[in-house]
Amino acid sequence: MLKRLSLLILLYGCASVGSPAASSTKIYIQNNNLEKAEENANAWINDQPNSPKPYIWRGYIYTRKNEWVKASEDFIKAFSLDTSYRRKEKFEKELSIAGQNLMPFSALPTIFQNAAIVLIQENKLQEALRYLQEAEKLDPKNANTYLLLHGVYNSLGDERKSREYLEKAVSLDPKNPKARLQLAILYSYEGNKDTAEKILRGIIKDTAMVEAYKELGIILFEKGNYKESAENLEKAYQMKSDDYEILANLGQAYAQLGNYDKAVEYLKKAYELKSDEYRIPFSIAGVLYDAKRYKEALDYVNLAISMKKDDPTLYELRAAIYKALGRTKDAVADFKRAEDLKKAKGK
Repeated sequence: MLKRLSLLILLYGCASVGSPAASSTKIYIQNNNLEKAEENANAWINDQPNSPKPYIWRGYIYTRKNEWVKASEDFIKAFSLDTSYRRKEKFEKELSIAGQNLMPFSALPTIFQNAAIVLIQENKLQEALRYLQEAEKLDPKNANTYLLLHGVYNSLGDERKSREYLEKAVSLDPKNPKARLQLAILYSYEGNKDTAEKILRGIIKDTAMVEAYKELGIILFEKGNYKESAENLEKAYQMKSDDYEILANLGQAYAQLGNYDKAVEYLKKAYELKSDEYRIPFSIAGVLYDAKRYKEALDYVNLAISMKKDDPTLYELRAAIYKALGRTKDAVADFKRAEDLKKAKGK
């Protein structure tokens, strides 16, 4: 009888054994000492590597520290150990102290999205897909997940999937300005400028969005409406003065309007922001040529050529400038060089 009792006590003791680091982890979280909380969560995982609980708690700690990839990895690990934690009630019950939930289950898709964004910025697109697929599983009606999937597949060159996810994002959230903006850019790329313009004007009517003004300005330029193009690009510039693309396009719009001084002013500002882009000094040279400021134009086309020696259009422009300056021999040499480069490129 005594032997049977001792056996029962032994079995009970084994069943109740946990990690002392579990309670320490929660205490340090309550005290907002995330470093010590992480240290104890690591110890908890070492004690109970096959339990989903320490991974959930460490994932929460990483979330508090904005370490999105690490947080996502821990939540994925927890779900792989026990899929029932994919349910709201069980997840929130576990991640609670004294009956108070620390993080809603609905926050998980955003955490996975943030992890994907970090990886997208690092150009780790395939890894980003993994987290976005997790976000989709948790909330299949989240438009932002599909918008991010659109961006990833677009970067991967998969046009079919890119378009599919973009259309899904718009269908789920028709008023989402970011999704509508991407749809407008897609239509513009496909040559449907009128539909793209309509979408962009609708976005601007609903919200002042710098990207909408910028894209509308570019489309209007392509359609030959230079005055309204400049107006929209000016609005974009007032909202974001450090975007070289806005400045470069604004310069081109003013050049078409014959306002060469403003065109050069904005193009020079664009070059200050993007000094490794040869097309900007090339554009400045072209505007100065149209303004009959040939010596200044020569300086800028020479700068462009020093950055890009195999572009025939640069030599064609310099040849025209040389001709205007009366340097016929130099002009002929550059025209010949441009032709040779075209032949070499098979044009």
